[in-house]
Amino acid sequence: MKHLKLELRHWTQADAMELTSLCNAVDRRFLSDRLPNPYTEKDAEEWLKTVSENEAVTGIYRAIVYDRKLIGSISVEKKDDDAEIGYMILNDYSNKGIGTEAVK
Repeated sequence: MKHLKLELRHWTQADAMELTSLCNAVDRRFLSDRLPNPYTEKDAEEWLKTVSENEAVTGIYRAIVYDRKLIGSISVEKKDDDAEIGYMILNDYSNKGIGTEAVK
């Protein structure tokens, strides 16, 4: 398998504009209804604030960066006595093993 140029990095407030673009471009058929549509920069700023407050407390939240481009998001969130993995990836990067690699 080709070595993927994949990075999972912490989100920062500086990601608000890119996150907004990502959330408006991603295929919503496979996402939860909790993602606003359309997704505004204010939505991004609020979510990034929530992420910074909850990182390593109730979840782990990462930006998926491939070849230095933000292409998705992945998180593991505590749910009662269990955990839930959620992720989204731009369509152009789907079915390339990126999601599988990110989960690892």
